Amino acid sequence: MRSQSIAGTAVGVLAFLVGLVGYVAFGWRFGDGASNPLTFGLAVVAVAVAVGLTVRDRL
Repeated sequence: MRSQSIAGTAVGVLAFLVGLVGYVAFGWRFGDGASNPLTFGLAVVAVAVAVGLTVRDRL
């Protein structure tokens, strides 16, 4: 399901860019799970924002 809101699209693009820059420039590997607290924290924030936007759009 695609987001119909500009905010949801912007958050998705921002998450993609953070992941891409982290992967290319800093050598982040996202298969590490909780062993890397920075990438884990970014993933938790991204999921929380996505869930929040979805709930807001459905209300």
